[in-house]
This record gives sequence, structure tokens and C-alpha cells, in this order.
Amino acid sequence: MKKIGIVLAVLAAWLWTAPASAQFNWGVEAGVNLSKMSVKGDGGLFDASNRTGWFAGAKAQVIMPVIGLGLDGALLYSQKYMKLEAEGESSPNKSMPYLEIPINIRYHFGFSSLVGIYLATGPQYNWYLGSRNLLFDGESFGRLERSTFSWNVGAGVNLLSHLQLGVTYNIAMGETGEIDGIGEAVDKFDLKNNTWQVRLAYLF
Repeated sequence: MKKIGIVLAVLAAWLWTAPASAQFNWGVEAGVNLSKMSVKGDGGLFDASNRTGWFAGAKAQVIMPVIGLGLDGALLYSQKYMKLEAEGESSPNKSMPYLEIPINIRYHFGFSSLVGIYLATGPQYNWYLGSRNLLFDGESFGRLERSTFSWNVGAGVNLLSHLQLGVTYNIAMGETGEIDGIGEAVDKFDLKNNTWQVRLAYLF
């Protein structure tokens, strides 16, 4: 919570000093998650396939019209999934619901009043909403962190002054969870979840 508090304070300071000519918009955003869980230090014992999920929520942005620099923030419900395989056995498909708060610095440049391109990067705070236990055959073999911090890098296009279509890579900055042991593996391993996102936003 301390990290997201610092980010929100920076955002508030930016908005306070933004000139009157700054363009403020709000809207809705939704898209697709393509997540893959990696296991640190397992020597290739575990394997995780890509899992597809989705996200949706509200979004706001402020842009300086002359220089094209700005900020955006969103409050998103994000549904992710994970499935691990070890020694020929698979864990059940794990539902991973999150409340996500991404805050990005954006740079816009346009080819016309109707079409432009944006680049975006910034931090994201993730609050896990589901059961933290990882189960296999009814037994716990690990747990997920209640909150995580990650970093976004993305790009996209602005269309017709209201639509934004983009791609984001969300990089976990810490552990997503931990494995205590599964099958013959009894060592503890750290889980990290990175996610590709395809996103569509409509700004009013």
C-alpha cells in the first residue's frame, strides 16, 4: 500500500500543476489477459502453459495537447488463470481474480486529428481477491501473495478521438506466490506471473 500511495501522490501533484489547456477524459476499458506463471530456481521441474483471461473497468487520462505528454490511471477487475505441471501431473486450473490499479506516463503523437499513436509505461498495484491456497488433489502445495507490484510497458493507436487500441506487457516486480512442494519436489520455489494484455478503451 505504501508504494501505491506514493504513486497516487505523484499523480495528484501532476494533476494539480496541469495547465488549464490540459485535456481530461474518462471512460471504460476492457481486454484480454495472456498470462504465464514461471517458477524461479526449479531447474525445469515445473511447466506452466499460457492461460487466457480478461479484464474490465474504468479509466481516466490527462494529456498536455501541445507536447503530447500525459498520465492515465485505471481501476480494473482482472481475471487470470494458472495451471502447473510437474512429473506428468497437472494442478487444477486456478482462478486468480485481481483488483488492479495501473498508472502510466503516456506520450501521444498523431498523424491526423483522427489517428495517432501512443507509448505508455508505469507502475501497477495488484490486490488479489480470491483464495490464496494452491491445491492439488485437495492438498495445499503453495500460496499466492495478497498484493503484488508490477510494471507496464505498452503501445497502441488512438482512433476517432475516442477509441484506444493497445498492447501492454505487465512485468512482475516481485513474487506472485510460492510453492511449498508438489510430487517429489519438496523445496520452496517462487512463482512469478507476467502478462500480455490486449486492451480497448472508449473515452467520453
